[in-house]
Amino acid sequence: MGLIEKEFAEHLSNLSETEKYAFYFIDAHPYIIRQLTLTQLAERLATSNTTIIRMAKKLDLAGYSEFKYRAMAAVKENTLPDQKDLIGQYRHLFTSLLDNVNFERLRYMATKIHEAKTLYIAGVGLTKPIAEYVAKRFIQLNKPTIYSYESHIIDLIPKLTRPQDVILFLSMSGETQSIIQAVKKFRYVDHNLLFSITNNGDSSLAKMMDANLSSSVPTNHFENYDITSRASLMVQADILIEIYMNMFDQPEN
Repeated sequence: MGLIEKEFAEHLSNLSETEKYAFYFIDAHPYIIRQLTLTQLAERLATSNTTIIRMAKKLDLAGYSEFKYRAMAAVKENTLPDQKDLIGQYRHLFTSLLDNVNFERLRYMATKIHEAKTLYIAGVGLTKPIAEYVAKRFIQLNKPTIYSYESHIIDLIPKLTRPQDVILFLSMSGETQSIIQAVKKFRYVDHNLLFSITNNGDSSLAKMMDANLSSSVPTNHFENYDITSRASLMVQADILIEIYMNMFDQPEN
């Protein structure tokens, strides 16, 4: 998901197909709106000024000028990791992450996962392979686990769960709209526990959870996309799995 798409995600369903075409063209070529006037952009898209203005208003904006400002603010400039001391940065990242491990919370999450009949794991975009990895680790430990990376399937999870099931959401930003929308449906589902692993303890997702594991890795962007390392999510997931193993998967003497 591009940064412009993320900025306006909650309003995109309001757009017509023509307006979506204009929006996603801009999302894929964000710097074009810095170079072109409204009329030039409309000509480039083979559409009208009115279509682009209507698109902006459906995004809850006053008009194209505000859209241009918000889009550029979302994209900003490319921010890449400083290569001068990359190893030092990762050393600091992992030291900070490990120094702040909350073992009480991890044991609570491991216990509830153990008690659940089924563990559901959801992750989209770049967290998809991490969700798959975590799910397969739990399956190896004989824990019934289902993972999903498709938004329309994640949206159905509230209809599939049973009491005491646990749903673990993985999201770097904690603002992934497909996951946020699915979580909102759990307001109407009793007796499920919602856990997450994010890079933002103050994110919308984290605030909706029964328990959240979070880090604070500086974000990096390139050409409208979040390219921040997902290593912190993987480390926290691995620690959770290891604690689960130590608590509930010890061989009998």
